[in-house]
Amino acid sequence: MALAGQLSDFNLAEIMQLLASQQKSGFLNLEGKREMVFIFDKGVLISTRDRRSRTQDPLEAYLKAYGFFTAEEWDHIEYVKANSSLDLTEILVSEGLLSEPELNRALQGLAQEMTSAGMRLRHGRYNFNPTQDTPPGVRWKIHLDVQGLLMEAARRLDEEPLLREFFPSTGVTFAQGGKVIPPEEIGETGRRIMELALAGMPLGRIIRQGRAESFVVRDLLKNWCAEGVLRMIESEDDDDGDRGDGRQRRSWTRHSLRSAPLTLVVVLLLGGLGWFRWTALPPAAGGDLASDLRTRQVRDEVVEAARLYRYAHGAWPAGLEAMVEEGELAPSTLEVVRALGWTYRVESSGRRFTLG
Repeated sequence: MALAGQLSDFNLAEIMQLLASQQKSGFLNLEGKREMVFIFDKGVLISTRDRRSRTQDPLEAYLKAYGFFTAEEWDHIEYVKANSSLDLTEILVSEGLLSEPELNRALQGLAQEMTSAGMRLRHGRYNFNPTQDTPPGVRWKIHLDVQGLLMEAARRLDEEPLLREFFPSTGVTFAQGGKVIPPEEIGETGRRIMELALAGMPLGRIIRQGRAESFVVRDLLKNWCAEGVLRMIESEDDDDGDRGDGRQRRSWTRHSLRSAPLTLVVVLLLGGLGWFRWTALPPAAGGDLASDLRTRQVRDEVVEAARLYRYAHGAWPAGLEAMVEEGELAPSTLEVVRALGWTYRVESSGRRFTLG
């Protein structure tokens, strides 16, 4: 049973329900602003990665967008990939970067996020290429019930506007509330997000370092605020840009950049947690250590914001302003980049960007 048509006629939820109810096997491809693939085996979703595709591996984009590994670890992954025939999933497990349960959770999170994104699409084409048996070439299968996947995606779509309303910007920070939840009651993901929140990280950075989908991070933080576990501190700087009165505000990022002691404390804290990404930069003028740390932090903010943008849109942002407009980059960070005289440019191939 080959299927093809327009998403304006049949949306992703309707197509997936049909494939699940008829227990079909094969490849469902969505072609639009962002290309996606959903691979089925007898009506069960087993993967969202097509190794035949020349586009970026969605698992790699997911892991980079949500801060799973350091730059050095990614360099090692690329080295192993270039010198072996191993799939990314096999590299992550064989090199001890993720355990099998952790990898399964990441793949399930990726599938859930892709399903939610696919359900938003109203323009583009779909085509289903059936296979007689289990689709070939799938590395590291997951087994997800389609009905549960669609129900969770529908819940996320319904609650997304509430989350956007609850968090006025990605620059908000958090402090300990009157209630304390024992760490063992919130799981590994919850503990990571809680530690980042109590370390004074703004929401945008918590998302980029939380090792979970943006929705999951914001949903947890919203619930904790509602329960009194955390207090939300609204930022003086709106990370969505100056779209109203045009007032220039100071953000957590700018304050930290101006204060060398605070910057050093944050850097040391993140280094201890193992989540701070050191990115090579030319030494600051005069070799001042605090200045060098500040410029490293700025570059790290831009690189993480660009990766998150690419994961959401399927391409590197055309300019820094695009990241600010989407709320991925604080306006104050953009001002610092300009003050440093740095230039952001996407290569003609569209595969890389330069900053310096």
